Amino acid sequence: MVTDNTPRRPVLTLDDLAQPLTRRPERLHALTAADLSIAFSLGLDLAEGKPIGHAQRVCYIATMLADALDVEPQTRAGVYFGGLLHDAGVTQAAADLCRVAGVDEDTIFGPSPLRIPDDSRADLAFADRSAVLEAVHQHCVLGAETVTSLELPDEAAAAVATHHENWNGGGFPHALSGDAIPLEGRILAIADTAEVLIADHPSSLAARRRFVSAIGAYAGVQLDPALVGQLLELAKSDEFWLGLYSEDMAETLTAMRGTVDTRKSRKRVMRFAEVFADIADAKGGHTAGHSRRTAEGAEQLGQALSLDPGHVEMIRIAALLHDIGLLGVPARVMTKPDILSVTEMQIMRQHPGSSEMVLQDLNGFEEVAQWIARHHERPDGKGYPEMLSGDEIPLEARIIAVADVFSALTAERPHRGPVSRKDAQQILLGAAGTQLDPELVRLFCTLID
Repeated sequence: MVTDNTPRRPVLTLDDLAQPLTRRPERLHALTAADLSIAFSLGLDLAEGKPIGHAQRVCYIATMLADALDVEPQTRAGVYFGGLLHDAGVTQAAADLCRVAGVDEDTIFGPSPLRIPDDSRADLAFADRSAVLEAVHQHCVLGAETVTSLELPDEAAAAVATHHENWNGGGFPHALSGDAIPLEGRILAIADTAEVLIADHPSSLAARRRFVSAIGAYAGVQLDPALVGQLLELAKSDEFWLGLYSEDMAETLTAMRGTVDTRKSRKRVMRFAEVFADIADAKGGHTAGHSRRTAEGAEQLGQALSLDPGHVEMIRIAALLHDIGLLGVPARVMTKPDILSVTEMQIMRQHPGSSEMVLQDLNGFEEVAQWIARHHERPDGKGYPEMLSGDEIPLEARIIAVADVFSALTAERPHRGPVSRKDAQQILLGAAGTQLDPELVRLFCTLID
């Protein structure tokens, strides 16, 4: 048996924690709307059960088509951001229905935008048909509202709102037809359809060979026939296919953004974090406001530790986004009042890694992604995903863990009402040294007393 004799650093005491840290983490970078949309689009793929990178590929196809059409700059911006964020309304639209019906989000929205929502399917036979249709229709409206809340161009909101309208008038949510559908919506509809048809094939060669007949079947029915013709011209080039199968689509899209909102802003970073925190919380229903409360608690704890303001700001961002990986956990699992099955528990325990995946390539978020990935580790080594212990767990992750548990305790849950602040303190103290850092718990209890 091999014994690891590597000395471990001692767990920090309260006196140690109260002193300013000499290590300064990465500062909060000012980022562009494109940077943020490219990263957070991965979370939206998780929410809908789509293959990771779906939204980025839709953006690529839509932007290539917009460039071939030589559209106005604002239309191009609408297509670009609309492609990345076209499914931003899925979680808010479907979470309640998925909880009640006991189905997963991908059962309702499926892998394809080509499904006709008026068709009753066997897997939804037990659900209220009108509620299913309402959820499908509403995700366009709610997605457009989300895009607006992110202060993105009006054309992007229009693209999201109308990307399920059909050329023949049979789409939703407003049954628009022909040229009454905004150009950005028609372009996005084609890109979304094309990506799904292409992704349905196991190889790029097979996809390219069958693409003409596959998408041609929808021209003049669901899709603008003139735009389909333009896309087919694009699809004749090797450049189009090489770009679509790029090994780093995020880098490709960054290069393609052109004049699309190149302003960098720290304020916008915080805005994206708040909006996507709310989207993640919507998955649970009972968790509304959880991430914001966790952020407030973590911020207070960071300030009490005399961390410098920039460090505290990064901890607040991390706390806001600590559960963004829950977008990939079905709502029925998150709100199950009974004990989770082994499979359901495995799904739930994937969310810290999913959170890290969404954020790790975002410039300046490298450390934030690591803190978030470890906020369910425990001092006693019984946490997940890596079973780290003691001071192996980053201080910032331990701070978030304390604030996370307190926020969860004092909020309503499917199996109980909210716990009083006094009782929550006692529960925190009982978890000190096992689930939570004991010194941070003691300090936090003095802050909320």
